[in-house]
Parts: sequence; C-alpha cells; structure tokens
Amino acid sequence: MDGSLLRRLAHITEEERALLHGSSVDQTLYASGSLFKVDAKKMIERGRLMSIRPHTRFAPFPRHSHNYVEIMYMCRGKTVHRINGDACVTLREGELLFLNRHASHAIQRAEAGDIAVNFIVLPQFFDEAFQLMGMDNVLAQFLLGELQTGGAALSHLHFKVRDVLPVQNLIENMIWTSVQAQPDMQRVN
Repeated sequence: MDGSLLRRLAHITEEERALLHGSSVDQTLYASGSLFKVDAKKMIERGRLMSIRPHTRFAPFPRHSHNYVEIMYMCRGKTVHRINGDACVTLREGELLFLNRHASHAIQRAEAGDIAVNFIVLPQFFDEAFQLMGMDNVLAQFLLGELQTGGAALSHLHFKVRDVLPVQNLIENMIWTSVQAQPDMQRVN
C-alpha cells in the first residue's frame, strides 16, 4: 500500500485518543438503543450507499451486529475477530473479511500498527453487482443470502488475497478515492 495513504490511515483519531486514556468504546457513536447494532445511518452519509473508515484501535471492539454489509480490509498488521460467538478469524495484511447483516462479531484490541479499513455497504449497493458477476460463485451466494430476510447460510467470507495484485490494487484505489474525497467517489467505487 502507498506509504502516504497508510500514514493517513494510521492517524490517531479523537475517539482513539480517548481509548488510549482508558475509555471504552462509546457505543453511542455507532448505535442507538440498548442493543449494540451498528446503524448505517450513523456511519454512511445520507444518500450514499457506501462509506469507508479506518477501524477503531486501542480497545477491544465489543460484540455487535450491523444493519449493513461490512467488508474489512487489513492494510497492515492483523485483527482477530470472534464471529457469532465461536468462529475465530485472524485477518492479516492484504486480506478481506465480508460480514453480513445477520452476523455478530467482536474484535480484539488492535494496536497502532494494526491498520484496517471498514467498507460500510448498504445491500442496495450490490444490485448492479449481481448482474455483472452471475450467481454461480460463493460471493454471489453470500450476497444473495445477505439480501434474504430469513438470514444467510454464510455469515462471513474470509479472502486470503494478499498476493493477488489486481485485488490489492482495486482495494487500494477504492480507499484512495474515498480518503482523498474524489468527485463521484460513490459512482467510481
């Protein structure tokens, strides 16, 4: 990953400064109500179908679910996820983790060198993707399950694509267009 982009993603946020001083994750930044269900309305600008943000470090991120599809990309270091209370997944540099709306997960504390990016994606974003990719593959089956109301057969997908240059380039370009606030970022991504 480009060094200047990585440095920008490694910047310590106000939230992370509070965590470094002993605070715990402020769930009100992410969710409303008593259940910790991260709300797309708090994470995605109105009228958009996707948002990209660095993963919060310096404290364990408590078990939660989302009302959107989360795709986490590990830029540097690693994160450890406990999915649906049992499956333990270690996401390493260059890997992708897709989580559907029906999955819950907790993330162990990430340190300063553990740089991950969360793609927060509304299900509507995938409407055109179905037409492009067809239905005879694991990603299409995951997305189809995500869009069904009764839950999905697959709660998560872990892609070990560190050495797949086209995937690395695509993800880095998506992050760059978002971080640089490029015009028409939504359409390009």
